Amino acid sequence: MAGLILAFVVGVVLFKVIKGFGLGQSAAFYIGIPTVLALILTLTANPDRLISMTLKAITILLLLAIPVAGEGFVCVIIAAPLFYAVGIIVALIVGAVRKSGRPPGARVVVLPAVALVLSLEGVVPALTLPGDSTVTATRTVAATPEQVAAALARPLRFGDVKPSGVLALGFPQPLMDHGSGLTVGDRRVVMFAGAHHRPGFIAQHHWGEAQSALEFQIAASTPDSVQLLPVSDNTPLATWLTWRSSDVSWRAVDADHTEITWSLSYTRRLAPAWYFGPIEHLVTQRAAGYLLDAVDLRP
Repeated sequence: MAGLILAFVVGVVLFKVIKGFGLGQSAAFYIGIPTVLALILTLTANPDRLISMTLKAITILLLLAIPVAGEGFVCVIIAAPLFYAVGIIVALIVGAVRKSGRPPGARVVVLPAVALVLSLEGVVPALTLPGDSTVTATRTVAATPEQVAAALARPLRFGDVKPSGVLALGFPQPLMDHGSGLTVGDRRVVMFAGAHHRPGFIAQHHWGEAQSALEFQIAASTPDSVQLLPVSDNTPLATWLTWRSSDVSWRAVDADHTEITWSLSYTRRLAPAWYFGPIEHLVTQRAAGYLLDAVDLRP
């Protein structure tokens, strides 16, 4: 019990310190904290209860992130597997050394050293892996290219399309699209619900009834394509990634059908890349498909 209390107190302190230094999006948060928790527990708890005690401490910390730190449920869901995996691996390694009955020596020293190296990603630019990515979604619709262009010039109908799959876990949901036109300089503002923005990912925004907005401006337009560049983003999405561009193109398949392709380019802001990279790729790809579904093709 003393080990559990110590681990929890240290975890909360690290939670505040790392976030205070603006490193809440780095591997120092997602790998460093569960590593320290597991090390404290494995060195103080009963060897037969290392895994259960580690999971208990991490679970308490994650659950408190919702009411105390104002964290969204979806953020806890996304971060939990990484916290648990790091904690279990550390507990298994140190626990095996303890049970062997032999002096731990360099074997236990190497573990925190490796964890420290892995925790440095995202702390400084030199240790931040490239995060630029582009995802694409395509739909073939029963409309002519002219009808598609006219539909894209109108606001997207977010109210008629409900998020599904991974987007339904609790990600910020767009409410409405303000603005119209496909002329260079035209602006589109997408309003979102449910977030008061604060910097970071874990413990950085309070989910409520406030609205936030993502604004784009048309930077290039042709008869069969349009490119929108971000102007401002004060949504919770800005803590996970930075939008670089939104590109839409369309081409006739036959006299009555048109293929629409929507590409989203962004820069990942969360580390480690090996964990958050695939997650953000999946979510943004589904978002591109959601935007296509929201195109108003009704007469």
